[in-house]
Amino acid sequence: MLIISFLIAILIEIVFPIALAFWATRRFKTDWLLIGVGATTFIASQIIHIPVLAGLTAAFQNGWIHFPAGVSAQVLNALLLGLLAGLFEEPARWIGYKFLKDKGDSWKAAVTLGVGHGGIESIGLVGFSVLANLVIMILIRNFGLAIPGLTESQVAQFWSMPWHLPLAGAVERLMAILLHITLSTLVWLSIRKKTILWLFVAILWHAFADFAIVFAGSVGWTTWAIEGLLAGISLLNLGILKFTQQQDIPVPTENT
Repeated sequence: MLIISFLIAILIEIVFPIALAFWATRRFKTDWLLIGVGATTFIASQIIHIPVLAGLTAAFQNGWIHFPAGVSAQVLNALLLGLLAGLFEEPARWIGYKFLKDKGDSWKAAVTLGVGHGGIESIGLVGFSVLANLVIMILIRNFGLAIPGLTESQVAQFWSMPWHLPLAGAVERLMAILLHITLSTLVWLSIRKKTILWLFVAILWHAFADFAIVFAGSVGWTTWAIEGLLAGISLLNLGILKFTQQQDIPVPTENT
């Protein structure tokens, strides 16, 4: 049953984003360039984001940076992770829209770009990782494959996990893609309204969403309780999407 759950999760994490990209481009009659730019903005942001995150982690572990007095490690860690995600990913989207110019100037284009951004995260950072891990564990159990650094207890822990946990990861990916679509429309609104305000809103909303999930996990919430929290955030995302869609009105042109 566990293997079946993993296979379903992998299909959702890898195949669904691809299917969603096909659906979005056909439904909205948008260009695949938007999918590519969305994916590129995520990859480009991570090229900077991941080394910065690793550097900060090392700095805290080595005592080069100390936690402020009275602030718990869980709160600070969740705040840093959330804020860094927002600070790196949302400006990357903004640059993507500047590159696209008129091709990215619609709510439908923003949704499509969000599908590319969230989709490549689901496929690259989650789906392929889960697939590789499952294959390795099957090879270890059935063929005696030896992996340096991987202990028998870790392998046993993997095979003893509840069958439904892989599905929780898949559900999280679906809601994460919705978050990325929402954030893409907020950044688009910054371009449409010609104000940086909505870019800041996107950064803060991204930071809050990540903070809430990371903090809940750090204080012992169960996996499905965290998914419930993410579901609540997703309902708010649907409301934000409705709001941003209503802002997609033709920009008046000056008469000459």
